[in-house]
Order: sequence, then structure tokens, then C-alpha cells
Amino acid sequence: YTARGRKEIRILTNALGAIRNSSHSTAGVCQSFYMHGLVDLLMWRLVHNASTANSNGGSVLPDASKPWREACFRTAGSLINLAEKCHDVAIKLASNRNIIYVLLETWGGINAITVNNENSKKSLRGLPLLHLGLAAVLNAAAETPALEGGLDDIMIQVLENEKERKKVAQRREEERKLRMKKATLATNSDRSECRSIL
Repeated sequence: YTARGRKEIRILTNALGAIRNSSHSTAGVCQSFYMHGLVDLLMWRLVHNASTANSNGGSVLPDASKPWREACFRTAGSLINLAEKCHDVAIKLASNRNIIYVLLETWGGINAITVNNENSKKSLRGLPLLHLGLAAVLNAAAETPALEGGLDDIMIQVLENEKERKKVAQRREEERKLRMKKATLATNSDRSECRSIL
């Protein structure tokens, strides 16, 4: 690559970082990005710079040897953040299977998913928390006819694992509250005994 090409990629990567940071803002800002065509531009850039190396024939992030990998990663992160705050963005992203594959890879939990495997439910510890924006995209794909052919096995597994992770987290929180309540009762009981002795 030429010096000019490297500089352009660096400027683009920095600009995408600013967009990603802005996408953490309010729902109004995210809606404005959508209304002004930023989502279409980001989707176009992501699809044309991703590779088709995954086992399902879907797009994935470029490998580490490609200088535009970081730009693609920031683009995908921006789209996930925008989808969290703007339902229109989630529906738009849900209509493109290749985009969903790239977003799943960006999320980072796709490597921990094993489909049609007895050990697939052995542990949820390897899965990161599902980003609310990615959940919005997958739910939009499941609830609307936006995605032609519907969700595939991996997408369904991601949603099922997230439901299971939430159940486990809720159960642990209830157990923690019960332990805290028992500890409080035991402490109060000890104080009462001390007062009666005095």
C-alpha cells in the first residue's frame, strides 16, 4: 500500500472511531444518523470490506493482515450501538444476513457457540454478555419478515444462550439476596442475644 493509502485508512479508522463514540449518545442522535443515510453508508462499507470466509458462507471481519480490519471492526461496533438506540436501524440491519454474521463476529461470542452438539449447553461462561444492539437486531430478524429465510441455527443458538444466561444470572441474584437476608437475620439475632445478656 502507498503512503497515501495508509494515511487514508488511518483517517477513515479515526473517523469511524468518532462515529462509534457518538453512537453511544441519545436515541435522537442515533435516529438522526439513520435519517441522514449514515447506516446505509456503514453497511455498504462493511459488506464490501468483509471477507466470506466463515463456514456458513457469510461475511466475517477481514483477517489481521488486512489494514482495514480495524476500520471494519469500528464500523460494526457503530452499527451495533446504533441498533441499540434506534429500532429502525435494528430492522435495517436485520434484513442483511451478511451484516448479521459480521456483527456476531464483532460481538465475540460466536466462537463459543456450538450448534447441534450435546456439549453446547455445558457452560455459558465462555459467552460474553449479548450486546443490547445485537439482541435488537436478532430479535428484529426473528419477529419481522425482514430477514429472508429467517434465523439460522447460529442466530437461534445465540438468542437461546442469552435467555439461558439471563435465567442463570437471575437465579444467582436471588440466591445472593437470600444469603444476604439470612446473614442479616443472623446478625440481628446475635445483637438481640447480646442485649438480653446485658
